[in-house]
Amino acid sequence: MAAANAPIAMKEVLTLPSIGISPQFITFTNVTMESDKYICVRETAPQNSVVIIDMNMPMQPLRRPITADSALVNPNSRILALKAQLPGTTQDHLQIFNIEMKAKMKSHQMPEQMFERTANLVNNQIINYKCDPSEKWLVLIGIAPGAPEKPQLVKGNMQLFSVDQQRSQALEAHAASFAQFKVPGNENPSILISFATKSFNAGQITSKLHVIELGAQPGKPSFSKKQADLFFPPDFQDDFPVAMQISHKYGLIFVITKLGLLFVYDLETASAVYRNRISPDPIFLTSEASAAGGFYAINRRGQVLLATVNEATIVPFVSGQLNNLELAVNLAKRGNLPGAENLVVQRFQELFAQTKYKEAAELAAESPQGILRTPDTVAKFQSVPVQAGQTPPLLQYFGTLLTRGKLNAFESLELSRLVVNQNKKNLLENWLAEDKLECSEELGDLVKVGYTPDYLFLLQTILRTDPQGAVNFALMMSQMEGGCPVDYNTITDLFLQRNLIREATAFLLDVLKPNLPEHAFLQTKVLEINLVTFPNVADAILANGMFTHYDRPRIAQLCEKAGLFVRALQTKNFLMEAKLPDARPLINVCDRFGFVPDLTHYLYTNNMLRYIEGYVQKVNPGNAPLVVGQLLDDECAEDFIKGLILSVRSLLPVEPLVEECEKRNRLRLLTQFLEHLVSEGSQDVHIVLQNSAFSGNFNLQNLLILTAIKADPSRVMDYINRLDNFDGPAVGEVAVEAQLYEEAFAIFKKFNLNVQAVNVLLDNIRSIDRAVEFAFRVEEDAVWSQVAKAQLREGLVSDAIESFIRADDATQFLDVIRASEDADVYSDLVRYLLMVRQKVKEPKVDSELIYAYAKTDRLGEIEEFILMPNVANLQNVGDRLFDEALYEAAKIIFAFISNWAKLAVTLVRLKQFQGAVDAARKANSAKTWKEVCFACVDAEEFRLAQICGLNVIIQVDDLEEVSEYYQNRGCFNELISLMESGLGLERAHMGIFTELGVLYARYRAEKLMEHIKLFSTRLNIPKLIRACDEQQHWKELTYLYIQYDEFDNAATTVMNHSPEAWDHMQFKDIIVKVASVELYYKAVHFYLQEHPDLINDMLNVLALRVDHTRVVDIMRKAGHLRLVKPYMVAVQSNNVSAVNEALNEIYVEEEDYDRLRESIDLHDNFDQIGLAQKIEKHELLEMRRVAAYIYKKAGRWKQSIALSKKDSLYKDAMETASQSGDRELAEELLVYFIEQGKKECFAACLFVCYDLIRPDVALEMAWVNNMIDFTFPFLLQFIREYTGKVDELIKDKIEAQKDVKAKEQEEKEVIAQQNMYAQLLPLALPAPPMPGMGGGFAPPPPMGGGMGMPPMPPYGMPQMGSY
Repeated sequence: MAAANAPIAMKEVLTLPSIGISPQFITFTNVTMESDKYICVRETAPQNSVVIIDMNMPMQPLRRPITADSALVNPNSRILALKAQLPGTTQDHLQIFNIEMKAKMKSHQMPEQMFERTANLVNNQIINYKCDPSEKWLVLIGIAPGAPEKPQLVKGNMQLFSVDQQRSQALEAHAASFAQFKVPGNENPSILISFATKSFNAGQITSKLHVIELGAQPGKPSFSKKQADLFFPPDFQDDFPVAMQISHKYGLIFVITKLGLLFVYDLETASAVYRNRISPDPIFLTSEASAAGGFYAINRRGQVLLATVNEATIVPFVSGQLNNLELAVNLAKRGNLPGAENLVVQRFQELFAQTKYKEAAELAAESPQGILRTPDTVAKFQSVPVQAGQTPPLLQYFGTLLTRGKLNAFESLELSRLVVNQNKKNLLENWLAEDKLECSEELGDLVKVGYTPDYLFLLQTILRTDPQGAVNFALMMSQMEGGCPVDYNTITDLFLQRNLIREATAFLLDVLKPNLPEHAFLQTKVLEINLVTFPNVADAILANGMFTHYDRPRIAQLCEKAGLFVRALQTKNFLMEAKLPDARPLINVCDRFGFVPDLTHYLYTNNMLRYIEGYVQKVNPGNAPLVVGQLLDDECAEDFIKGLILSVRSLLPVEPLVEECEKRNRLRLLTQFLEHLVSEGSQDVHIVLQNSAFSGNFNLQNLLILTAIKADPSRVMDYINRLDNFDGPAVGEVAVEAQLYEEAFAIFKKFNLNVQAVNVLLDNIRSIDRAVEFAFRVEEDAVWSQVAKAQLREGLVSDAIESFIRADDATQFLDVIRASEDADVYSDLVRYLLMVRQKVKEPKVDSELIYAYAKTDRLGEIEEFILMPNVANLQNVGDRLFDEALYEAAKIIFAFISNWAKLAVTLVRLKQFQGAVDAARKANSAKTWKEVCFACVDAEEFRLAQICGLNVIIQVDDLEEVSEYYQNRGCFNELISLMESGLGLERAHMGIFTELGVLYARYRAEKLMEHIKLFSTRLNIPKLIRACDEQQHWKELTYLYIQYDEFDNAATTVMNHSPEAWDHMQFKDIIVKVASVELYYKAVHFYLQEHPDLINDMLNVLALRVDHTRVVDIMRKAGHLRLVKPYMVAVQSNNVSAVNEALNEIYVEEEDYDRLRESIDLHDNFDQIGLAQKIEKHELLEMRRVAAYIYKKAGRWKQSIALSKKDSLYKDAMETASQSGDRELAEELLVYFIEQGKKECFAACLFVCYDLIRPDVALEMAWVNNMIDFTFPFLLQFIREYTGKVDELIKDKIEAQKDVKAKEQEEKEVIAQQNMYAQLLPLALPAPPMPGMGGGFAPPPPMGGGMGMPPMPPYGMPQMGSY
């Protein structure tokens, strides 16, 4: 996938070696990164130091000589924590330093432990320790050597600890992280932990990602546990997770492995989003980039990589590539991302069509970028008819929006219409107070008609959340037509109840501006509360004089208590209000406490001018400037002011007087005063100023020139030339402000203020030529520096550089560099930078000097320069030279700094391909190899391209790109050669074997099958299957399907493309393994059409799998039933009706009565009567005999006998009658034989049906029909049978008599024994009872031997031959 379209964007932010970090310190134990703000590196050579890298200024690392065992930088500020042993101690101490203040803040012994490690972490290397945002859950991660049968797979162990429960749980995991997730229906966020594990058990590697909730809240909806597989490519079987970061911004889990794989999963569903290799070197450290929603990663080469979510592509990627529309919508809603607009709109319409208005409302409320928050959506909800007893869908929509935030203007207006129509305006008050509605003019017009809100309630509500908003609302009420609806005092008390003194003051100061008598109480109140709490505020209020109706005695007392003694002396106000004819008490008070302007104003407005003159002349002449200033403000007559000034004369402070007049632009007023001062010495002003006692007066000269500047500019130059004792810098600045630039230049030059002078020439007169001439005349560095800056501003870069060199000024090197580059004057820039680097050691200077050398094609100077000590950022310089196609210079730089990767690319640009390959070999970077490879391909340097390509294709992620590059340029043979060479590489992976197979499929079909058979176990079979399918290599495709155990597809391919793919033996192996039963019958049709001679062989292998009835039906419909006769014979043992009937049908057609009888005997599952009826009229006797046989088996004895009699098959008839067990049938058959004159048959029938025929019937028939001789065998058998039975009975009787006699003898012996005992026992004992004696007649003696015949076998006589 192209990087631009990938859902995750990767970029290199920094390489640690480029800022001076040695590779030996780029390790897990030396580098820490606790946040996206700082990286901390601990160095131990050449001296112990700690390097802190600010990610905002990565090229300006801070290195401090510090010795420590470990170091961490605070995630938010420049505070450094160090762990080390202090001198004289044996325990570790934690020291905390403020780097900016260069001071130690604290020092502690190492903090007490939080918990004991569980047993699974013993002898583990600890690689991570985290806590959740609530600090209630802690997790510790360690790694240990793997199992003995797979030691290269590192084992991960995790300990999860609950701070509240003080309990631990041991788990297997390599990486873990905490997150917060809000489950729908639960207002409190759930704490989740996600952890990744890769374990080896019972010979199997299992890689899983788990997401579970910690401390579920009782009675609240909880987060369902999720898990997913981590799919490691075949070449990464020994890789394992080393870190996990969770993007709280997007709800994504990032799992990073040691070998640089990145797995991205959705936090809510644990669905896989993306997998890619982000680093060719092992990654040992990561940190969350919270602002970007991604993470930083550092690998062993020192690359600092930043992974971020590509907001423009991730949603289209999930919906398109992954086809996970639900996840795409959730991502878009969660991160407010583009790309799901159509999906969201489509889903909204589906929900609406299904009348799921609640779900549709929730979707619209959460729609990304508010795409559904439109008038159309509101109109759609409005159009839904309201069902009785149900909440209108429109209200459901607005309710959902209100629970999630603020409504926009249109939504606010529509909701307000509903509420106003239902007369529920109190709801509007609540929503406005909670800032749920967006105010607009239309909304105001809607709610103001006939509506009287509860302003006091609204104010109280706003006060709870927004005090300043409450002030604004109160002021709004105070300006309402008809007056404020709430009393000012009540409003003030509401603020004071919540101790909101400032807000109460702000409100009162605004509403009390009119200074009305009826507000006297409130004026007093605002002063009281501020004098008690904020005296300075009260002082400012009193100083402003905005209130005049407050309780003065009360406020005076509070002022005194608050230390505002001046305010306590507000007696002046009383004096002024009293309008006493004698103003001297007022004058004394005001003079004492500095109320001179107030005093002057009072005296002037009350026409007490003589008191003004008395105060200035007698009480305090020093305050005369203040008096003059106030009189000017009161527009007093100038003559009175001039007279007042002249009356004081030399006692008057000149500078304050000038300041007061200048502030009011009334300096002309002082002219007469100055002239009077001059007139005391001479009538000629200039002569007096130069020769009188006043000529040395600094202030007077200043005043004279300043007066001339303001009042008579034409005289200024003359004053400048004649006067020497004035403030040159200050007067010069005034002259500049008055736009008297030549006069200002003359002043600055006169006082040797050359920098100011040249600035006037440059900034005001705007004459660079005069400035240059002036600079040559004074030859001051500062002057040349100013000239240089001006020349630089005007674009005179070469002249500016010359001036900077004359000024020996290196301060403006950044501006000079920028201007020189714009003007393309690099030769001059070289001279300037050579001067600058003698004064400063700046990487920028040295870097730009190299660049200037390159731009002027002075490559020799570059080589000499970089060999000398310098501080140039050579990496950046090289990159810049490369970007601007200055490849020869870039080549020198990259070769010097051993940046082989960039050197290789540079040599490619220079068409030095052999050198590029050598540099790429030293760089040993997949990216570099790839760039050089592609360049060699473009240049048709295929030998070199192959060298590079072999180092690229061993990277799984780059293989496809290389292949496409070759193919797009038609280099098919060269690509195949490259891949064939790659097969022998030690790191050859499945992708190489697969890609070569794809290439064979496209361009070398004759080698494809051999390749597949040789390397079938090392191929990505699904990919090669697609290639073979596209290229129509059906035989190879079939083989691949077989290897991939996709026998259904293999069988389908063979049948669809039989000319190329069919092989009978192979197909038999395939068809027995297919999963789809339908393919069996498709195979039957296939063989029937294309290979009927082999169909029985094929069916035989399917005999145990197919439905034989269906096969017979197929063949019957096709009219080729006989074709599968061998198959049916083979499966007839299953006794399937269809098979039996089909075979019987074939036997009938073939007149094979032996096989037919055998089939009937062995397999009875068929329509017997139907078959019998079909063949009972067959022209072949044996067939009719089979029909009779079938009737007999079916129990249709009469039909069988009749058929046998018809064909004179008397033996069959006799046997049928015998087997029927029906005496009547047997005797009827005897009658038939008598009628037909078949005496022999009569005699045979007597024996065959012996058990059924009654002897008397047989004798009668024989006697009547003169066939006694033929009856004798039957009679002899009968007599022998019955005499045998009598003998058996006699024998049984004799045995019974013997048993009786034996029993009687036994009883006699018992009685005798008892009598013997009676003689031995006492006579008193009764004798035992005697058993009764049996009696009766003895059975008659057995009869002698009779004439009985031995019993006949079943069904009479032995079978006789057929007649």
